[in-house]
Amino acid sequence: MFETISEFFGYVVFFYSSLLIISYMILIVRSYKAQADARLDTPDPTAIKYLLKDAPYLPGVSIIAPAYNEEKTIITNVNSLLAIDYPKFEVIVVNDGSTDNMMNLLIDTFELEEVPFIYHEYVECQPVKTIFKSKNPEYSKLTVVDKVRAGYKADGNNAGINVATYDYYISTDVDCVIEPFALYRMMWPVILHSRKVIGVSATMLISNGCKVEDGRLVEANVSKNPFAMFQQLEYLRSFLIGKLGWSCDNMLPNISGGFGFYDKQVVIQAGGYGKGSLAEDMDMLMKVIRYMSETNQGYRLIQIPQALCWTEGPGSLSSLYRQRTRWAKGLCQIMRDHLKIAFRPKYKGIGMLVMPYMFLFEFCAPIIEISGFLFTIWLLLTDGINWQTFWLIYVLIYLAAQLITITVCLFDYTVASARWKNESKNYGHLLIAGLLEPIFYHPLITLFSIIGYIQFIFNINMGWGQMKRQGFGKEKKNIRKKSTIVRTK
Repeated sequence: MFETISEFFGYVVFFYSSLLIISYMILIVRSYKAQADARLDTPDPTAIKYLLKDAPYLPGVSIIAPAYNEEKTIITNVNSLLAIDYPKFEVIVVNDGSTDNMMNLLIDTFELEEVPFIYHEYVECQPVKTIFKSKNPEYSKLTVVDKVRAGYKADGNNAGINVATYDYYISTDVDCVIEPFALYRMMWPVILHSRKVIGVSATMLISNGCKVEDGRLVEANVSKNPFAMFQQLEYLRSFLIGKLGWSCDNMLPNISGGFGFYDKQVVIQAGGYGKGSLAEDMDMLMKVIRYMSETNQGYRLIQIPQALCWTEGPGSLSSLYRQRTRWAKGLCQIMRDHLKIAFRPKYKGIGMLVMPYMFLFEFCAPIIEISGFLFTIWLLLTDGINWQTFWLIYVLIYLAAQLITITVCLFDYTVASARWKNESKNYGHLLIAGLLEPIFYHPLITLFSIIGYIQFIFNINMGWGQMKRQGFGKEKKNIRKKSTIVRTK
């Protein structure tokens, strides 16, 4: 009996791992095709700007950036958003009840004053207290919304949607550094495709280790911090293989909340962001897909391979822990709310392939891995392990991981050659991260995911949370330290 259980366990792990590796190989082939198509369909960004900048009916874009206690980086990041090159856009910073000096910094630096505003609640959110605009024409594109704290980014996004004036919006984070031509790149497929484009996903990378001046990325480097370095590799793998591979069949599984483009009216009709959602980006995409499918409307989802946004990643174990437990709780919410569309033809590829894949290889993976680890310990203690099978599976998984790392580095070089200041040094860091990731980093991610699942079951720490920012340098020096918010009646 014992030998039968051990042998069965070995076969289960072997076939699960083999199926995962095969799925990655398929995604690699599909992402390569998507990159080739993008090179044919997408001109140079300067050419896109030349074609679109004077177009009389060019759609405007609202950039929504919820924020909570971001005083260390808020000025640099708002300046970065305002520096985007696009004829028609606005920046909406939503203060989710911050308790630090963030609002005062915004008021002082951007010369804000309270303005009368006709507010319509198209999607539900916590009450909006005040809306600020700048007295300085230089900051005319900036709107700051001060609202009652909800503790969730999703609620801040909903408040921003209610205030937004344009038909399309981008959800981002205030710590993000945006490429100047990003809006041109994201609007191009909306204009190009005959089918209605309801969402565009930008490729994001980690800004730790990069040089940023006046809100602009001027030098790209892979951080020497191990946590940021590992996550840089994860982001490249996620965007250039996973999301890009799925997107070429219109099955994009997620539009990153760090910099995601949506059709505002479709989002409103789908009900806006879910109350209390910890994975608001994936939840929103699933909601709009379900809405479009249930109303029999055709749609298109796009993943852009070029990096359009750089975001600060966790630089410490505690920050990584908070991030990954929150992501795990968010994934539990997605499975609870949207797994019902799995294997339903009405939802096409998202229902028939993406959702079952996410359940099996995203949600179940930490459970299978931790179970396998505990079972392996038991086999070791009882001298029941089949070493030949054990090493075969381990070497197969490790070599596959290295192949994926090499492939994604090649993809990155193809998509954006000369991105990094020192290519050989930075790609060397990524390759080293790939060698060490299965041994040191991945076990931590698995453990944190399991903790997140447990916290979800017992409803522990179900809030937005806050990552400690390192920032990019000192903010402007002309900020008054003892300013106070003055409200008009």
